[in-house]
Amino acid sequence: MPLDFIKFAIDVFADTKHQASDADIQKLASNARILESRGMSKLNRRLSEGGRKVRDTLAEHRFAVNLVSYHKQSVKISYEPDEDGLRRPPDFKIVSDDLTYWVQMKRLSNLERENRQNKIIQKIRSGAKEIAVGVFFGCDLSEHFSEKDVPALIDFLATKSSNPEEGKNYGFPSEENPKAIVEFWYPNRSEISSLTLGISSDMDVIEETGLAKEQIKKSLKKAARAFEWDVNQNTINLIAMDADKHEDIDICDAIFGTEFEIFSQNRHSWSREKDGFFLLPDFLNKVAGVIVLKSKERSPVSDYLATLYINDIFKNRCNNFDKLLTFSNVIHFKMRPPMGKGNFDIS
Repeated sequence: MPLDFIKFAIDVFADTKHQASDADIQKLASNARILESRGMSKLNRRLSEGGRKVRDTLAEHRFAVNLVSYHKQSVKISYEPDEDGLRRPPDFKIVSDDLTYWVQMKRLSNLERENRQNKIIQKIRSGAKEIAVGVFFGCDLSEHFSEKDVPALIDFLATKSSNPEEGKNYGFPSEENPKAIVEFWYPNRSEISSLTLGISSDMDVIEETGLAKEQIKKSLKKAARAFEWDVNQNTINLIAMDADKHEDIDICDAIFGTEFEIFSQNRHSWSREKDGFFLLPDFLNKVAGVIVLKSKERSPVSDYLATLYINDIFKNRCNNFDKLLTFSNVIHFKMRPPMGKGNFDIS
């Protein structure tokens, strides 16, 4: 039975909080029709199933339309392809001539959720300060953690921080079904008087303004785990990231490294820390670039503008990137030895 695309669009929006206009419904129906004609009924079916990740699937749906609109019918584009030997294939496979592109899609959490989580984090930070134990702790919260869980978590922290094992992950409220993962570590530079929240892999406390950068980098690491192989002459791995609610400066810090100023007697310049995603040993050879997607219009079915951030070791593959998609900007960061100063090239 042929799919009723208008009904499909109405039903999809019913699973979201978005008050869809007639234009939104028509656009989603048109997108679904395009994907159906290109053999991507699996993605339409996934979107129609709804659920709590419907916004994530909408982002995949929009990106898929960008891909198929760019390529001829002869180019094979698959969504979650069935591949022998893969535990979990990346979201998209595109085969064009002798090149295979694998793309893992990631939608960054929106600011509304981040603001809500930040309020929870502040409550956790304040509650922990009342615990007279001189150690740091990190805390990863699941989507199911809410403000009502904070008092019980504070009690949990008070118990576990009395004699914590460094490097161990503690699940709250249980190891089997955790709503939060907690880790403790001892200060290595100066003493602290109370239990203190820190968010950093090098055990330094960072300001709340660095949270977006760390969340982006964490999302990139999670997405990159879909690639079980390195980039090679015939295979290119990319992450596509819906980043409507995030600032370019945070994205650049996450991808290339944290920006800092250098002052000398007669000169002021900029450089970056070597803490960027592209420099992580586990992913250095696995991800050739990150495609950052921003909506052209304020709509969950808007077309995307795509910016490509290139991993420097694959900068010689620019001709290959151009065969995948139209990019509004292509950005890579050039390092200049010996001091590690750098600048951006935008083309």
